[in-house]
Amino acid sequence: MDSIMKKLALFMLTTLMFSIHVNAQWVPCGSGLEGSGIGGFAADGFNIYTGNGAGIFMSTDNGDNWLVKNNGIIDWQMSPIESLALSGNYIFAGSNMSGIYRSTDKGENWERKSKGLPYLVSMDTLFKEVVGSLIINGSNIYAGTYGERDTINGFYLSTDYGNNWTIKNNGLLEFKANKEVYSLAVNGNNIFAGTRYGVYMTSDNGDNWIAKNIGMWKSKVFSLAVNGDNIFAGAVSEGIFLSTDNGDNWKHLSFKDTFVVYLYIKGNYIFASGVGVYVSTDNGNSWIPKYSGITDGVSSIIINGNYIFAGTLSKGVFRAKLSDLGITDVKEQEQKIEIKIEPNPASDEFRLRFHSPIETIVQINIFDLLGNCVFSQKLQSAEGTNEKTINCEILPQGYYYVKININEIVETIPLVIVK
Repeated sequence: MDSIMKKLALFMLTTLMFSIHVNAQWVPCGSGLEGSGIGGFAADGFNIYTGNGAGIFMSTDNGDNWLVKNNGIIDWQMSPIESLALSGNYIFAGSNMSGIYRSTDKGENWERKSKGLPYLVSMDTLFKEVVGSLIINGSNIYAGTYGERDTINGFYLSTDYGNNWTIKNNGLLEFKANKEVYSLAVNGNNIFAGTRYGVYMTSDNGDNWIAKNIGMWKSKVFSLAVNGDNIFAGAVSEGIFLSTDNGDNWKHLSFKDTFVVYLYIKGNYIFASGVGVYVSTDNGNSWIPKYSGITDGVSSIIINGNYIFAGTLSKGVFRAKLSDLGITDVKEQEQKIEIKIEPNPASDEFRLRFHSPIETIVQINIFDLLGNCVFSQKLQSAEGTNEKTINCEILPQGYYYVKININEIVETIPLVIVK
């Protein structure tokens, strides 16, 4: 995002927030959270991560307390965190001119992973770009950048978990000197980029981009969100647009002349923020204000458990109970792991086959009928189908159950041992 423009616009518009009466109940939740403006959120269902001008922070108690997690973050005082993305054991953090960082241990340690990003001459620790958006899509990591007025900004791709980055700008903002990408969204094989001049799409991981602006006024698109076949775009001073045909055509929905900074979708709820927080349950046709208690412009939103969090421009993090906002049934469809044991019954050994959505650490336990753990092992899984041969010759004949935990998704399957 264009940080200066965003702050100026929201500062002017925030005063409008207090003339509207709403029933939402937001409260600050910043104990231990240093700094003020929030660059983004990430959550894994247990821990919440956020970043700002004081670095990266983590909460394990839904925002009651925040712990600083800056080990390995270089020059965080001068390079605010602008974006976060999380998948499995990987967390990526995009910064303002300090590149991209990666953690593989829940934020305890960070390592800069910016090879391929352009840096200032003779200064390979100071980068030219603001990494304003990050998306993890399987083993691919996408980064949207903006900054200096040259061709080094735009869309970057990593296919090796951030170790190397390649710029992919062919057709993106063609003939435009300033290839600024403010937001990214993925819908199947298609990647959408919100840019300085509208929306662009690629279906080949960035090798080729085409403009998707029919019905849109080619303005700065600071936010994108996907809900099934529906793609929502939030634009500067032009509100929210909707496409139902993969970006070929756009229809203006609402918030004309309003600065929409962030769009977030959870279940059947669509959240829009900028001057406060608004919620839609009818695909964006109507919106209800839900920001009573928030006293600043809202730059990011995330839901974790029974709470919703709002990151603001200058006053830290606010939190509300979903129930206090009248929001229910927002949980995503429960994820399941495809697992199979062969042979079953088994005698000396069996093969455990399972599908992992990402490369991660898998925990395997075997329990007897009394609940005693008789076998426990951790292993590194690859993305996709995995197979592990497990020796069970020491187990006596009987009935057991195998429990497998992949990225906090747990499944159990019966096992019979015969001798």
